[in-house]
Amino acid sequence: MLGAIIITTDQSRPTQGDAVIAGTGSGPAPWASVEVLGKAPVTRLAEASKEVCEFVSVIAGPPEGHRGAEAGSISDLADQYFASYKRRGCEAVFIARCGAYVELDIADMLAFHQEQGLEGTRAFADDGPLDVWIVDSSVIAAYSSVSSSSFCARSAVYRSQAYVNRLETPRDLRRLVLDGFHSRCLLRPEGVEIKPGIWICEGAQIERSARLVAPAFIGQNVQISDECLITRGSNVESNSRIDFGTAVENSSILPNTYVGIGLDLTHAIVDGRNLFNLQHNVGLQITDPVVLRENSERARGRQSWADVESGMAVSSAE
Repeated sequence: MLGAIIITTDQSRPTQGDAVIAGTGSGPAPWASVEVLGKAPVTRLAEASKEVCEFVSVIAGPPEGHRGAEAGSISDLADQYFASYKRRGCEAVFIARCGAYVELDIADMLAFHQEQGLEGTRAFADDGPLDVWIVDSSVIAAYSSVSSSSFCARSAVYRSQAYVNRLETPRDLRRLVLDGFHSRCLLRPEGVEIKPGIWICEGAQIERSARLVAPAFIGQNVQISDECLITRGSNVESNSRIDFGTAVENSSILPNTYVGIGLDLTHAIVDGRNLFNLQHNVGLQITDPVVLRENSERARGRQSWADVESGMAVSSAE
């Protein structure tokens, strides 16, 4: 049997050079836990893991390098899950610190790991190592915590040719959206494709005079008002509202965001009152709630993995 532990941290959010797209009071969610075409990358990885793994646990963590009690909680939770998998008879555990979107063939990696006969196997992409491992359940007692990137002294190298997006910058997030639209990866929009290249999810309300130009994605419970235009690879994620006469072009509107009347958004990522312009590499925080604001009190992207079907353990170190 194979178990899985997926750890999410803030390692994928920019902290220097790029403006941070802020979250709620506890800080920004990592890009891997933000909805992309209806479902967060961490959720997609967890679902893919369930096809191969008997048990899957997802642990939500604070920023990488945080030395407070929360960091200790992540380590403790990961070790507890690892120990429980060992007690349940899992011969190995798939461990991913989820900062990137990775389309990994877990079954093939497991077969490779078993052939190598070493205590651990680490996945590598063309541009370097990934924080993705398969580890024999016997190794952790002799080494450090499973939340550490150096817990396994003897590991094989599994080279994957699968699609990888590191999700290190806002541009990476937009590239993942466009790659999903144009079938350059396995990520597919959620919802129903009502016309070629236009996907709409359950509960979306789109006024008659609004225009959607493919490719475009409208998430769950999104409201698109009269005279709006959503075009050129734009995605409007769940519980967001685009108000009268606004055009959204080649942009991503993250969950629970209100966009005001008569705006023209191009080459941007908008998260509540925070806007990042990709052309100018500039981040802004809009203080006027008539222009941009959070559309609800719920923290955006924080628990996206909770949508995974029942039977999965979900924990938070916060």
